[in-house]
Amino acid sequence: MDSEPLKLQEKLAAEYHARWEAVETVKAQELAALTEERAREMILSLSAVEAWRERPDWSGLVEQQAIFQRGPAK
Repeated sequence: MDSEPLKLQEKLAAEYHARWEAVETVKAQELAALTEERAREMILSLSAVEAWRERPDWSGLVEQQAIFQRGPAK
C-alpha cells in the first residue's frame, strides 16, 4: 500500500487545525478586548433585534403560545 496519500492527508489536516487554532486565538483576543459599549453598538446594529417580534412587549415564549392557541388553519 502507498502511504503517500495518507501522509498528505495527515499533513493537510495538521495545517488546517493549526490555522483553525490561530483563528480561535484571534477571536478570543478580539472578544477579550471587546468593551461593553462596543458590544452594545454591535447588538443594536442588528436590524432583526427590533423587527422580529409581533409585539415588542411579548417574549418569544408568549408568541409561541399564542400561535399554538390559534390552532390549525382552517
